[in-house]
Amino acid sequence: MPHKSSRKDLLHAVNKAALSLAQLQYQEALEAQGSSSDFNPGSHSDESMDITSSPTLSSDTSGEFSDESDDSDDITAHYDRLQHDIAALRDEVARARVLHKPDEPPPRAPQLHILVHHEEHRPYLFRQKLRVDPIIFDDILDQISDHHIFYNRSNNPQLPISIQLAIFLNRAGHYGNAISLEDVAQWAGISVGSVVNCTNRVMIALLDQHDNFVDFPHPDSEDAELARQYAESKTCPEWRNGILAIDGTTINLYAKPAHFGETFYDRKSNYSLGCQVFPPPLLHGQQLN
Repeated sequence: MPHKSSRKDLLHAVNKAALSLAQLQYQEALEAQGSSSDFNPGSHSDESMDITSSPTLSSDTSGEFSDESDDSDDITAHYDRLQHDIAALRDEVARARVLHKPDEPPPRAPQLHILVHHEEHRPYLFRQKLRVDPIIFDDILDQISDHHIFYNRSNNPQLPISIQLAIFLNRAGHYGNAISLEDVAQWAGISVGSVVNCTNRVMIALLDQHDNFVDFPHPDSEDAELARQYAESKTCPEWRNGILAIDGTTINLYAKPAHFGETFYDRKSNYSLGCQVFPPPLLHGQQLN
């Protein structure tokens, strides 16, 4: 089952306390209204009416009513203060970045410096950790170092761009429990929030380089011809121009086809047809759109 965060648990408890307090205030208001409605002047005799209408008793009775009114105001003010304190606590929990500050800060033993050793002496370990060769890492770093996302006017400077890139490549090259935010934070010796920020910055810088590195080859170029030959070798001569083929979604079939039914069985354990889109045959000199 998914685990709720401590922040949500605290906010739920605070909201529950506010609701309980409001219900209690409403219940007491109903009880006070019921007790005051028990006094009905029309049910008394004329004699009692004359007695209560005397100046002395009237002043005493009004004093009692005044005391009851003051008590009611005090109770209302007390409830208002409690609700105000609960609302302030809710705002504090919602704004707090750290809810439980440990008594002893966790020790940090970053391993980023090992990458420098791997780059010079054991490139295969460098590639195993970041999924790229050291020379490719340096090329990527040169391409994104001038991006504005890595520069700000804060008094707290960002981590070096090389470290941010290493953190991103480490996360992008692994999956599952082996690359949780906590594990990356311990490996890099930074906080979990910094891991997220580094990843987001590098992603923005890389996406802005899309048009510089992703482009369609000219139809008459050698790359396009090699792609046609590869497509023909994997499919058929009629599909040799389908070098930009795109696999689309699958359309589930109602039942297993009678002819060659097993060939329609997909990786999702369904019998389906696959949609595929590819451009028409390219004419000589035609540009790709």
